[in-house]
Amino acid sequence: MAGRYTRGSRGRTVSARPRRGLGDASLTLVAQAGAKWQMPLLEVARGADRIAELRPNVKTALKNVAALLDRLRDAYGRSDPATILEQVIKATGYEAYLSDEGAEGVERLENVGELVAGAAAWSEVADVTGSGEEGDGTLLERYLTQAALLTPSDQGEGAADGVTLLTAHMAKGLEWPVVALAGLEEGLFPLGRSAGQPGGVEEERRLCYVGLTRAREKLYLSWARTRYRYGRLEVSEPSRFLEAIPRSVVAERSTTPSWDRGSRVRERVASARRRTPVEPVDFGALESIESMDDGSQDAPRYAAGERVRHRKFGGGVVQGVSGMGRDLKVTVAFDDATIGTKQLLVAYAGLERDWEGDSA
Repeated sequence: MAGRYTRGSRGRTVSARPRRGLGDASLTLVAQAGAKWQMPLLEVARGADRIAELRPNVKTALKNVAALLDRLRDAYGRSDPATILEQVIKATGYEAYLSDEGAEGVERLENVGELVAGAAAWSEVADVTGSGEEGDGTLLERYLTQAALLTPSDQGEGAADGVTLLTAHMAKGLEWPVVALAGLEEGLFPLGRSAGQPGGVEEERRLCYVGLTRAREKLYLSWARTRYRYGRLEVSEPSRFLEAIPRSVVAERSTTPSWDRGSRVRERVASARRRTPVEPVDFGALESIESMDDGSQDAPRYAAGERVRHRKFGGGVVQGVSGMGRDLKVTVAFDDATIGTKQLLVAYAGLERDWEGDSA
């Protein structure tokens, strides 16, 4: 509920933003009324007119919050967690609120984006049919239950000879025989917002130096040509910090994508153009597939019956398409019988058309 009343496990007040004209004193009165009437806070908010001690504007604010939550529940209560999170962020104006906070708000907004992406990833492996003991409740209820049950102790200590994963900040003063420094891309390391802050890039450069000097024997540096960030495929450029490393001490290696969508389309276009005139070919339709890759991710891109490939589940056939824009979902029957059929949110699934599977 909007305001600042939610109590943590140790009794401390947890802030909820943006504020909606509800202060601690008003929410205390609401809590007291709820305890007296044996009613949930949301129900008390719906009937805020019954609390005589509240000012008229506070009563209106409480009823508006209750109405907002009711609308969200009615419209998206049974949607996947990522869709619900996106709609709550939009309806509450949270994105605009964080954007007004400057650099710190931008960082928090990025964290929110990662939260949505994590919820979408959870939905990909969840039982969307809701069948079985683990499928009881809505997707949101199951997602929140799992998130609440997952604690650091569930992660285990790991093997003594395992990999240590941590940030460059936390690595200060430590050393390892082998270090891998990933994500050396413009906008990621250094962060894009650092360029607009006094001394921001130089601070990032010092942090990069910390990472480079943590290795005693071997150092691996990597960057990705393309990367999915916040549900979008972005083209990357190598970090400027790589230019300062003498080429004589670096052994460069590169990887070739196992599946290149653009080249597959071009091969099909070239093959089609070699056909006889008896077989008319719609070149525009073929080439539009290639141009679509650079277009908006929100545009509908899949049809029932076509083959797609998922980064984790492999190849499969689209069984159905629903929704549109950011809510576009596809139901895919994967080739691997142990995976079966799953419903995926296109904005986060990272699906690609499986030309190789088509020709097999």
